[in-house]
Amino acid sequence: MVKQSFISRLIAVVASFFIFSAAWFCLWSISLHLVKQPELAALLFPFGLRLGLMLQCPRAYWPVLLAAEWLMLGWLGQEVALAHLPLLMVGSLLTLLPVALTSRYRHQRDWRTLLHQGGALVAAALLQSLPWFGQGQQTFNALLLTLTGGLTLAPTCLVIWHYLTSTVWQPLGPALVSQPVNWRARHLIWYLLLFVISLWLQLALPVELSRFMPFCLALPIVALAWHYGWQGALIATLMNAIALIASQTWHDHPVDLLLSLLAQSLTGLLLGAGIQRLRELNQSLQTELTRNRRLTERLLETEESVRREVARELHDDIGQTITAIRTQAGIVQRLAAGNEGAKQGGALIEQLSLGIYDSVRRLLRRLRPRQLDDLSLEQAIRSLMREMELESCGVVSHLQWQIDELKLTEGQRVTLFRVCQEGLNNIVKHASASAVTLQGWQQDQRLMLVIEDDGSGMPTGYEQQGFGLAGMCERVTALGGTLAISCTHGTRVSVSLPLSK
Repeated sequence: MVKQSFISRLIAVVASFFIFSAAWFCLWSISLHLVKQPELAALLFPFGLRLGLMLQCPRAYWPVLLAAEWLMLGWLGQEVALAHLPLLMVGSLLTLLPVALTSRYRHQRDWRTLLHQGGALVAAALLQSLPWFGQGQQTFNALLLTLTGGLTLAPTCLVIWHYLTSTVWQPLGPALVSQPVNWRARHLIWYLLLFVISLWLQLALPVELSRFMPFCLALPIVALAWHYGWQGALIATLMNAIALIASQTWHDHPVDLLLSLLAQSLTGLLLGAGIQRLRELNQSLQTELTRNRRLTERLLETEESVRREVARELHDDIGQTITAIRTQAGIVQRLAAGNEGAKQGGALIEQLSLGIYDSVRRLLRRLRPRQLDDLSLEQAIRSLMREMELESCGVVSHLQWQIDELKLTEGQRVTLFRVCQEGLNNIVKHASASAVTLQGWQQDQRLMLVIEDDGSGMPTGYEQQGFGLAGMCERVTALGGTLAISCTHGTRVSVSLPLSK
């Protein structure tokens, strides 16, 4: 087992060595086409590739990458006579410091990873160009090349590494082969379209507008970053870089090319980090809102449970006590047959006990209506409309109910009933209406409730006058819904609640 593990590790090291060497040489060839100097070409894309891989891969592979780069530099030194080979090797050693410091911190949040690795790239570029200090124009060129190469290729390595490590890879078996391949054509069309736009901007813009090209190149970055997050921003940056390099066949301005690459790479990195930060904040906010909504629903359920218990206790205890008082008052009246004063006192006691009983019944009805425990919500609302005796008040009522009660939580049932109770109570007391319509239905995963009358509407300043609106709004808002009141023709109370999943 140990021998097999050693052989597997050896194969991985050898494969990494040769793959990195081949990629390094290919990128050096492309860089040589752009900067024309062999030693400076090693500071462009090869530097960005090596730094990007070091920022992502385990430290055990760093000696492999460094040895492969040094071997390629030594071979190029013999083939094309590199003028500053020691400076390249010393600079590559210095870049290990910021990479080592950054690799020690792995963040859960992607935007922090982007910013920390971006800072490491800038520091590594400064250290890579430090041995060139005192070389005149070569110092500035070395710094510009390392910054451009590092900020162009290293973020691309992060995207690829993130995809490889965050994707669950399954063995290729019959079950997997039989599944259809999801090409995500919409995403591919978006990428190709934005790539064509980037290439067109560089080739079709007139010379007098060429200075505005970096601003135009930011448009694909913004579009993909907004739609796909930091990965989209970095992919758009890579597409712009390829388009910029391809345009050099027609435009020969290497310094302008490097500055354009550097500007759009910085734009992609910072914009990607900023949008990813906004996404994470939005996700955190949504999580907190969901948690608060669930907590509020539990509080409402607890409140209704307490109301139910208190109503039961009041009904049982006070009801029995009042019955006993009435019984004793009747006994007093029978015993005081010849005493008119005592007989009237007994009758008064019985009358007062009946008044208390009626008051307690009204209180119990508002505290916890028994309809909610014994009837469905539609039946409870119909019973409520009968109890309020709307017809005797000259109000014609109409109920249209198309809500599936099986999909409602207890908090939603109680809230809808309370809103109906308070709305109808306001109509009877204040509206002077002749007709009222109550409608309930489901629409796009939301519960809709509308109470509408043809009365005089709400008076000015009704928000401060009560009418039970504060309690209605609090209940609806607590469940993540909205309550709107309009008084154009009569009064219309509209409630919208999200349907629980």
